[in-house]
Amino acid sequence: MTKAGRRYLLFTLQGRFYALDLAQVAEVEEPPLMWPIPGAPSCYPGAMNFHGAIVAVMDLAAFLGHPGAGGREKVIVLDPAIASLAFLVERVVRIVPQEQVEMSAAPGDAFATALLELPEGTATLLDAAAIAARAAETING
Repeated sequence: MTKAGRRYLLFTLQGRFYALDLAQVAEVEEPPLMWPIPGAPSCYPGAMNFHGAIVAVMDLAAFLGHPGAGGREKVIVLDPAIASLAFLVERVVRIVPQEQVEMSAAPGDAFATALLELPEGTATLLDAAAIAARAAETING
């Protein structure tokens, strides 16, 4: 897919906008029935069955260090080529085509790749692969 054809999944955490490259996303779902993951850090509320595969569910706001627990309405399941991981988020806003985005340099966040200027406001573009790599380190001790 060319850069001009990229699309981004816009969502919220703690009332702030974030985005993922849609190519890193397998599916968006309602929060599923979850089973606890013994010994996992507190940012993992559990694991879910995703089309026959066990997928760890991460409260993305908690993982990123945002205080408080807002309502979590959606689960963003990552492409299995990245990880067997899903992000619990507040709300999915929409899919944004590249043509509606003005990109600027990323802030000093380890997981941010850029800032996206959108009609709704500024969104931080996250790198799902970088988050998954750090998540593997935290859950494997």
